[in-house]
Amino acid sequence: MPLFGKSDTFSENPEIRQVEKMIAKESREDQKNLDHSIKDLSSAEKSHNKSIKAADKAQHALDKSVEQEHKAAKALNRAVHGHDAAISNEQNAEKTLTIKQQHEARLEQDLEQKRRHLDDLQQRKAQNDQLRESKLSQIHAQAAAAADARRMSFDNNDVGQRAAVGDGPAQQSRGPGGTAPVSGGDIPPTAV
Repeated sequence: MPLFGKSDTFSENPEIRQVEKMIAKESREDQKNLDHSIKDLSSAEKSHNKSIKAADKAQHALDKSVEQEHKAAKALNRAVHGHDAAISNEQNAEKTLTIKQQHEARLEQDLEQKRRHLDDLQQRKAQNDQLRESKLSQIHAQAAAAADARRMSFDNNDVGQRAAVGDGPAQQSRGPGGTAPVSGGDIPPTAV
């Protein structure tokens, strides 16, 4: 019987069928949890990738602001106001970079936690699958042993009843009149 998905080949024994249905339900729930965790991990990876791009963009913005500040410093005699604006832009870019880096670090931690959670779920699911398979094998083996015991008991009772009635193999080997048939080799030597 397949462990996953629906099966039309449930056991005829109602107790075993109930256990099989319960195990199949547990398997489906484990699969749903695993799928949900995979989806969460994928979403976290996308967010993490976006934050990396945003941090990279912020780094480029910082580099550009620093370059503008150097240009403004060279032209300080001509444009003190422009220099102050460039410094303000640099400070804002540094603040943005710091915020983006902190956000990236938080997302990285969250992503790692989700990875560990997914690993735990996968391991737990594998253990549960193995336990379910073991239970099913044990139940099926017990059911088969019980069926064999019933069949052996029936066969022994049937042979005993046939022997008691006179239809057994011992009665069939008797000749006419209930005596054993005499073959040529069974004649006593004195009668010859």
